[in-house]
Amino acid sequence: MGILIEHFGNRITELSESEKNIFYDLDNSPELVNRLNLTDLATKLTTSNSTIIRLAQRLGFHGYSQFKYELARLLKETTYINEKDLLSQYQSFFQNTLNDITLESLEFFAYQISKATNLFIVGVGLTKPIAEYMSKRLYQINKPSMYIYESHMLDLLPQLIKQDGLVIFISMSGETNSLLISAKKVKQTNGKVLSITNSKSNSLNNIALSSISSGIPTNVYHNYDITSRAFLMINIDLILELYLKRYVESTICQNSD
Repeated sequence: MGILIEHFGNRITELSESEKNIFYDLDNSPELVNRLNLTDLATKLTTSNSTIIRLAQRLGFHGYSQFKYELARLLKETTYINEKDLLSQYQSFFQNTLNDITLESLEFFAYQISKATNLFIVGVGLTKPIAEYMSKRLYQINKPSMYIYESHMLDLLPQLIKQDGLVIFISMSGETNSLLISAKKVKQTNGKVLSITNSKSNSLNNIALSSISSGIPTNVYHNYDITSRAFLMINIDLILELYLKRYVESTICQNSD
C-alpha cells in the first residue's frame, strides 16, 4: 500500500478515471510532487494542471499547494530505516516500550477475553495473518474465536456480535477506514471493542474500550509500509500467556481439587 492509498484510499471512488490514473501514478512516485513544479508534473504524468488541481480538491484539500505541503509532511515522517537504526529500534522496544505496557492493561484484555460470549479477531492486509494467529492460539487454549479479514464480514460484524461479545481489532496505523467504520458499528450495537496497534495515538484506539500499542516508528520502502509486525505479535503473546495463567490453568487447578 502506497502513501496516497494509505491516507486517502477512501476517496478513490469519488475520482474520475483520469484522476484515478494520476492518483495511482503519484502513489507509486509521490516524491515527484516535491521535485517538480505543477506544470512539469503535469507534463511528466501526461495530464493537465487543472486535472491535478481537481484531484487535490477531491482528496479534501483547498488546492494543490496544500496537497503538496501535506504530501511532503507525510514523506518526511515515513522514511526508510537503515540497518543500524533498525537494530536500535528493536533494542528500544525491549528496553523502553515494554515498560509502557502495564500488567493492568494486559489483565484487562485477558479478563475481557474470558468474559466474552463470542469473540472476533479482526485484521486486514498484512495484519490478517496476525489475526489468524491470535484466533488459532485462542482455540488451542479452549477459547473459540473467529478471525475476520474480508470486507463483507466486517459489514456483518454488528449483526454477529452478541451481548457481552468482544471484537479485537489489530492494525498498524489504527486509521484503516474499513476497520474504523466496523468498530464504530460494533460499539453502537453495544459490542465491546479492544485494539492492538502500533501507533499510540490513532482513531481506532479512540473508539476502543482499551488499547495496547507498540509505538515503533514507521518504516517505509518505495512508499510501502514495511514496519515490522513482530511487536504486534509480542503484545498478543503477552495477552494470551496472561489469559492462560489467569483463566485456563487456574480453572484446571480448581477442578482437580
